[in-house]
Amino acid sequence: MDREQRLLPVLAAITGLAWMVAVLLVAANPKGIDLAGDLAYDRANRVHSLALVLLMATAIVVYRAIRTRDLAGERAAQVLVVGTALMLVGNAVAFWGALFVDQQSEQFWGGSAGWLTYLPGELVVLGSFIALARAARRWPDVTRTQRWTIGLVGPLLSATTITWAISPAATLVPALGATFALLTAGTALAHATRSGGDQVTPEAERHDAEPVG
Repeated sequence: MDREQRLLPVLAAITGLAWMVAVLLVAANPKGIDLAGDLAYDRANRVHSLALVLLMATAIVVYRAIRTRDLAGERAAQVLVVGTALMLVGNAVAFWGALFVDQQSEQFWGGSAGWLTYLPGELVVLGSFIALARAARRWPDVTRTQRWTIGLVGPLLSATTITWAISPAATLVPALGATFALLTAGTALAHATRSGGDQVTPEAERHDAEPVG
């Protein structure tokens, strides 16, 4: 088992746990109507930066593993790296930029610019995981359940950034789901890299043989 095979499940699990802690912290410190509330919200989003760094690191390892083993989904993995980078840049501009100029993100011009960078990145990440799930039909030793779970990573991550405006309780369910889905994705890819190279599964073969239109 090479470095990627050992690293992927561990990194995916750590990323999922860090994401869950970060989004629950943001949910517990919503935007306030006073200065103290805004400060707590900004601090929570700076903690979220760490989860975003780990998410981008996971995306990079996923891309390297797919490229090294010549598995399907290299383009989707490349786009995933770009999407996670946009999310991280957006977060950094909005919240670390505000800290640098000694303002709150709501007062700082970079707050809006950061979200306009973060949100497209989040949509790119969502689509990339769905594309990876489709590519996983050609990965060896990956089950149908694992493929579906890979496709759910992006939607679950996005769901946590919607529910954090509601409450920590509402955020906990998608956060737990995202943590499990990330671990499943890392484990599935690690298993696939043991064999290496695309393998056309019976399901993928039937899909390819279906007439179009």
